[in-house]
Amino acid sequence: MASDPSGLVLIFTAGVLALLSPCGYPMLPGYVSYYLGADVSVGKAVPSGVACTLGLISVFTAIGAAASFLGVLISSYLPFLELAAGIVVIFLGISILAGFRLPAFWAKITAPRRRGLIGIFLYGAAYGLATLGCSAPVFFSILFYAVAARGLIGGMVAFIVYAIGMGLPLVLTTILVAKAKELTLRKMLSAMPMLQRLSGVVLVLIGIYLIFFYYGSLSVVL
Repeated sequence: MASDPSGLVLIFTAGVLALLSPCGYPMLPGYVSYYLGADVSVGKAVPSGVACTLGLISVFTAIGAAASFLGVLISSYLPFLELAAGIVVIFLGISILAGFRLPAFWAKITAPRRRGLIGIFLYGAAYGLATLGCSAPVFFSILFYAVAARGLIGGMVAFIVYAIGMGLPLVLTTILVAKAKELTLRKMLSAMPMLQRLSGVVLVLIGIYLIFFYYGSLSVVL
């Protein structure tokens, strides 16, 4: 299930849109500037962006492993796991399209002040947790996907792909900060509300994918 390319493409897209959330992304350029320093080149920005992405991956891999382990434990008790997860994910996608926002439980996390690659790696981990408050429906959708994957590796792969999706615009942002492309950053910020709605569409597609997978598995069994 988790190795299916269409599902992973949707998860990757969800990760991109999760990073570009209206309440999380506007803070990113300022923090990136702090960790990169005043004199920064593209050659320094790229490894810094990669280090930050690795911080994201470390956090979400651990979450994916926990969710997958839970899915393995309860899979025998919930024969309709994919169907239930698909319905919940569709509901979360519709909630985004309707403008409903879940409480931001982890919206404020103190970022580490250590500079250099280690500092920005730790910042990536902290930022990954902080974005949960801004993009809770997206995160919980991937969480339900990982639980429904019914395999330890499958859930971890889902969250790693999700983290890589978040990392792509993060690396792009570090490059734009290094090249002082304020106009491009402002255009990205102005597109945040539209991208947030687009994430709702992606979640609905993920939910439909889960339900489709459930009925496909059911037909094989029958």
